[in-house]
Amino acid sequence: MYQFFESIKLQDGKMHLLDLHSERLNRTRNAFFENIKDIDLEKELMIPCEKKNGLYKVKVVYAKYLESVTIDSYTIKDHHKIKLLEKPNIKYDFKFLDRKILDEDFNQNADFDDVIFLKNGILTDATYSNLVFFDGNTWFTPENYLLNGIRRKALLDSGIITEKKILKDDIQCFQKIAFINAMRDFEKMYTFVHKDDFLLLNPSS
Repeated sequence: MYQFFESIKLQDGKMHLLDLHSERLNRTRNAFFENIKDIDLEKELMIPCEKKNGLYKVKVVYAKYLESVTIDSYTIKDHHKIKLLEKPNIKYDFKFLDRKILDEDFNQNADFDDVIFLKNGILTDATYSNLVFFDGNTWFTPENYLLNGIRRKALLDSGIITEKKILKDDIQCFQKIAFINAMRDFEKMYTFVHKDDFLLLNPSS
């Protein structure tokens, strides 16, 4: 049976983008299961008193119904060296709990902090994040994503980022990169050097 999950940002007692998480959860359930009622995560999730200060990741595992909820402390990791990997047949259009198709390549590239997947020379996503690139004026995100992440959707809806087809050869035209997902916004941005099949990153203010 298929299982899926949502990773929700809990910071200082507030769950971020919960309406978008509920929307994706129910859209996913409707795609795989019949005769179901929508789930409102705002009504289902409770924040323990001891976790109302600080940054946490709320992981909701579900299939037809909610199966488990865990809340763990979270630290935003740094990126230093990123592998560019051509993977023309890769597909991850639902947030499956089984991430083997993504994790295998990440685990096989132990010298790198992350992997950016390309399909026929076109950038898609990193292992755990959508991508955004800054050209000096505008932040762009690849239109050829694998998964339309919650943070990506929110930033697009607000006009903060713009979709664009980005080729591997286009990378050199950008000044900065950031990795965004439900847990990450623009807290960490990087200047970088493009070295054929990998990127060397440096923190940027």
